[in-house]
Parts: sequence; structure tokens; C-alpha cells
Amino acid sequence: MFSKFYPPAPELASLVQHYMLVHVHYPAHGQAVVKPFPPAPEQCLYFYPRGAVWNYQHGSQRHVLSPDSIVVGPQVTRVDLCFSPEHLVICVAFRPGGLHRLLGTPMTELFDLPVESELLFGSELRQVREQLRDPAATYDHMIGLVEAFLLRQARRIRVAQRPIDAVLPLLLKPGTVPPLDWLADAACLSARQFERNFRERLGMGPKLFSRISRFSHAFRLKDHHPELDWLSVALRTGYTDYRHLVRDCREFAGVTPPTLLTIDAADSKRVYTLLPGQRWESRQ
Repeated sequence: MFSKFYPPAPELASLVQHYMLVHVHYPAHGQAVVKPFPPAPEQCLYFYPRGAVWNYQHGSQRHVLSPDSIVVGPQVTRVDLCFSPEHLVICVAFRPGGLHRLLGTPMTELFDLPVESELLFGSELRQVREQLRDPAATYDHMIGLVEAFLLRQARRIRVAQRPIDAVLPLLLKPGTVPPLDWLADAACLSARQFERNFRERLGMGPKLFSRISRFSHAFRLKDHHPELDWLSVALRTGYTDYRHLVRDCREFAGVTPPTLLTIDAADSKRVYTLLPGQRWESRQ
């Protein structure tokens, strides 16, 4: 398995948090690998240059063959991903509001629904998809192709940066979320204007977004620190008690936290629960 996080170019730093590339091989005749993908605060552009990806959408209760490039906007229900024996994914994780600024599309239109990327970015993205399929392309070259595409998109950015865009990342920090009135004041908006602009940029209200952010942080913390008990995980990530973490997990993932972790641990490779800054290069 190879995995690596890449920082964006300075010109894209206000839009993109990071790029993640993961390449993993599974036994060709082994049991199908299924990984749970519960809601996370990041809104992402994905490329699958090698290997088909099937997903089971718990919201619509249907199995879907994913296109080789999708945009995942505001997600509130769990998706289970089923990989081919070879799986290569490139993920562009946008800063809060970054995808909206790039597309000019209200994120409410992408609510809990993955969309084929070409429908949003046009035919230019098709060329990137074809170039990424080149078997001679190195990992760094693949990231370069994706970043060059985003740089071209950013030159004709649809929505200018505003004070609210500097406030949105505060809701990603684990712990106590600042009061809505404080956030609105920092964004130079009234509370009602802040709520409206927030929904346009992130597809949901600030309270739901901060809950998803807190839940996602708790799940990843426990995944990477199994020695922590669930109460410690809950308290470290801003929950008042374990019961509230269970409530969020049932709502967003459909199961209890231990059950979700057991499903994820059925395959030891952390394909989608890596943390920024990690680099894991090994052949398994």
C-alpha cells in the first residue's frame, strides 16, 4: 500500500486543504473488500484511475457503480465502498466553502448525493481522467495533472473570497464551537445572513456541520488510537458524554461506534481514514 498527502500550491491554498493519493492491491481472488465511509466535513473531488468502485448508499439503499471521478459535497449518511483488487484513489479535499467558490454552485444542490465530476467541471475534466489512466504516470505526475487542472479552474473562480470564508474553518476544530452570534459577527453578517451564506457554501446549517465534524474526528481518533476507551474519545472531541457520541453515530452511520469500528477494522488498511500529515509507503 502506498499513501501520501500533498500540500496545494500557494495559489490554491485558500480553496484546497490537501491532496491525498492511496494505491492499494488486494488478492485477486480474495473476499470483496468493503469499507464504511461515514459522513465527514470535507467536500472532495475524487479520481479513481485504476480499479472500479461500487458503493452502497445507505440513504437511498441502493448499490451504484461509481464513475471514475466524482464530487462529494455535503454528506449526512454513510456510504459503503467496495473495491476492485487494485484501487488507486486521488482525493482533493477542499477547505470549507472552497468547492462552492470554485464551482459557483449552491452546495444544497449536491446534498448527500455524489455527482459525476464532468457534469460540474465540463469536458476539460475528461482530459484529466484520461491522462491519469496512463500506466506510466507516476504518483507525483498524477498529482501534478490534478493540480494543473485546478489552477486553470481557479483563474476563472466563480465566487470571490469573503470574511465568512475565514470563519468557516473554526467549525472543524474539535471542542466547543463558538456561538452562532459570534461567528456571524466575525463574518460581518447578521445571524440570518450567516445561516443563509453558510448553507450556500456548505449545503447544511452550522449546527449540523459542526456535529458531523465532531463525529468524524471522534471516529478517526479512535481508529488511530485503539488504546483509548470510547468515553475518553468522546470527551477529547467535544462531547459531554459517550451517550451523545452514540446518538450521532447511529444517526450518521446507522450503527453504534464499536460496530462501526469493527466493520472498518475488517480490513486493516486505512484507505479513507488516514490523517493529514501521514505518509505510509509499504507493499502488502
